[in-house]
Amino acid sequence: PTGAPVIVVGHRGTTRFAPENTLAAFEKAIDMGARSIEVDVRMTRDGEFVIMHDPWVDRTTNGTGLVSQMTLAEFRKLDAGSWFSPSFAGERVPTLREALRAVKGRAAVDIDFKSGPDNSAELITQILDEEGFDDGTLVTVFVRAWNYKKMKPLPQRYALRPHFQNAAHAAQAAREDGVEIMGLRRRGFSFAAARSIADNNLVLFANVMGGQDDAEGFNDSLRAGARFIQTDRLDLLVPWLAERGVLVECAPARDLACLDDQPNGAVRVATAGR
Repeated sequence: PTGAPVIVVGHRGTTRFAPENTLAAFEKAIDMGARSIEVDVRMTRDGEFVIMHDPWVDRTTNGTGLVSQMTLAEFRKLDAGSWFSPSFAGERVPTLREALRAVKGRAAVDIDFKSGPDNSAELITQILDEEGFDDGTLVTVFVRAWNYKKMKPLPQRYALRPHFQNAAHAAQAAREDGVEIMGLRRRGFSFAAARSIADNNLVLFANVMGGQDDAEGFNDSLRAGARFIQTDRLDLLVPWLAERGVLVECAPARDLACLDDQPNGAVRVATAGR
């Protein structure tokens, strides 16, 4: 192997092979080899977390309006698949609970926290606990700088995942906030940033979506020591990692070992030709 084992993260499940952020997208991503599923989380008017990237529903459903102004009952009526392809007609907008149930035991979850009330950390923790994710399953929760304080109360069993800003921020996050996993955007990628993450004993979660969601971006991420690579190109990344003997094949646990049957902490990886 040319590096540490890498967990492939399906961005919104998949954006290319099924309508994003739907149960069909999560299923397709897992089938293609993703072992963590990234989902975008927002809250409805009546207090339900649903899976939707944009602040409004217009782009990815047959409806219109702001997520925050709609009730769950209104969401239930939306078609979230027809815009992508007639073969996905009738696909629904899932709730966070439905998304969690769809991937439990087969993949980790990366929650991209978009918006919610001041007690969102408590509410999301309660949902995760109730859905059995306190069993050692890996859950990462991505927070942007303006939501960081809101989500900081997240218990250690769920991994707060801020983006790298600078070396001082990385050191503070690791030392004072108990952060263990840190994201690095492709557009902000540098080996110096990756070294700063590693120097603070943080795990690198690399995004490659965009212009370098290809072998160049994959190679940079692997050389930088990434243990996660989030992609829109599951069709390219999964075989690329498998050829190098570093594709994680199992559902990862909180300690990045296999969730199921690896008491010695070993991680099953795919090898070329499998």
